[in-house]
Amino acid sequence: AVVSTQSTGIITMKVTSLACSVFDGLARKPEDLSNDQSKLAVRSVPGVVEYFSYTFCFTSILSGPTFNFNDYQAFISGSDLIKADGQKRSMFGGLVPCLIKFSTAVFFISLTFLLPYNFEPFFDDEWRNSQPWWYVTSYLYLVSFLTRCNYYFAWILADSVSNLSGFGFNGVDENGREQWNKITNVYPCRTECSSSLKLLIDNWNVGTASWLRRVCYERSPISPTNMTYLLSATWHGFYPGYYGCFLSMSFFLLTSRKLRRVVRPLFLRSAPVKVFYDVLTTVRSGITTRC
Repeated sequence: AVVSTQSTGIITMKVTSLACSVFDGLARKPEDLSNDQSKLAVRSVPGVVEYFSYTFCFTSILSGPTFNFNDYQAFISGSDLIKADGQKRSMFGGLVPCLIKFSTAVFFISLTFLLPYNFEPFFDDEWRNSQPWWYVTSYLYLVSFLTRCNYYFAWILADSVSNLSGFGFNGVDENGREQWNKITNVYPCRTECSSSLKLLIDNWNVGTASWLRRVCYERSPISPTNMTYLLSATWHGFYPGYYGCFLSMSFFLLTSRKLRRVVRPLFLRSAPVKVFYDVLTTVRSGITTRC
């Protein structure tokens, strides 16, 4: 049932993303599109085989990550691996990134076995009252981290499978090194060390965040932030907790933006003060958003 639900969510993202891309390519004027929309616009309706191949791509059907139709077509045709001089890169260039990501995925899932965890103590009033607050907070953070390790494992493993198939090449950096992170769905270190809610969102479930931005945030005529979080809650499911979580995140995000604009400049007067601010916000973010 869990796998079925996850697959339905992935298919939903792909179908709606493709629908928006076709709409941008066939029904909107080029001058009305943003650079991102113009790049992802689909200029002709895909055939049946293309549609089902994209929707049910084996590397992402179970746990993601999602990706755009044009990126998938470039992978299928091999055009994403063509160098500036016209030569084609080897599709096996993703082998090393695949092995690194696979090892990382194994590391995270191993932690959940080496450090057994459960949430039961938090439902015991006697246990909570008998422990110092810092111990309860630390234990909650550890349990939450180990829970996130399951997501790190699934998403990084899926990313490694895509790289092994030759999918995920994202150009080269300034040093000429190949980047295989086009469909990377999570950055664990950035997630755990994020100093704000925005940075957390930017590095956690990246594919879903990009989908929400492209199909809702950039297209909503009213209150795009609230509408985006409402869509996110609906996409996750119909449990009331989802709506309470995501709608409150909308409020927290808008509030944190305004606070950051006012408070952060006060801590940029010297390097030590800025370091203190960064450490403080990282700890605060860890307690409030990852516990």
